[in-house]
Amino acid sequence: MAAIERIEYDGVEGIRVGRFNVGVNTTSIVYRVGSTVIDTGPPNQWRAVAEFLREKPIDRVLLTHHHEDHSGNGARIQREFGASVLAPQKGLRLIAQGFELRRYQRVVWGTPERFVAEPLPEEVELGQGARLRVLPAPGHAADHVCLLEPTRGWLFSGDLFVGARTRYFRLDENVHPYIASLGRLAEQDARVMFCAHRGVVESPCEALRAKGGHMERIRDEARRLDAQGVSQAEITRRLMGREDAMRWLTSGHFAKGNLIASCLAAEE
Repeated sequence: MAAIERIEYDGVEGIRVGRFNVGVNTTSIVYRVGSTVIDTGPPNQWRAVAEFLREKPIDRVLLTHHHEDHSGNGARIQREFGASVLAPQKGLRLIAQGFELRRYQRVVWGTPERFVAEPLPEEVELGQGARLRVLPAPGHAADHVCLLEPTRGWLFSGDLFVGARTRYFRLDENVHPYIASLGRLAEQDARVMFCAHRGVVESPCEALRAKGGHMERIRDEARRLDAQGVSQAEITRRLMGREDAMRWLTSGHFAKGNLIASCLAAEE
């Protein structure tokens, strides 16, 4: 499949790819700055990703986290382009040994090949005075990081943002560090955000604060209702609406109730 969208903004290039273009979560964006690539796209979109990468020489790939739509083409890039692939420390074992995929994940994004990535340092030089600072941003995944170029004000946010109003949550996401990550990144001096799903987001600090505030309001209200003895299922219905086909299609892995369950779970 050819790229769905081509992105060029302020010296950053990107392509949006996806087997199903039915929502922002079903497509992913691979970004490139000079000879550095951020994330790899899903494995079932290798043909489009490889075509994009062949346009210019690449030296390295930086991964924001281990999920299949971000690391899924890492092994092929190593093999076919000879580029280094760097990943957050907490994701190295998962990338090398593999991780559980539900059926819907295999259908939508494909199954990644295992490979050995190099650890991502705290800072990556891009050349000509530009550099990317690696900022831990757990919540969506324990190994999730964002990449900030402070001079240009670029923030490569991986899956931290996606949208300001969260409706569904993965079973393994954790709302408490997620809210903290949103708050920390909103304090950075970013001018534009390159989201791995939403695309280019201007006024990123406002967008991150809006999402953090939305999650905090849901968490506070869920806790208030829980203290009154309201059941988790009823809290989900009141705050998020009834569960829909998404829960059924993902066997509960991506559902509204997961957000409420995370809100009610104890903070570590």
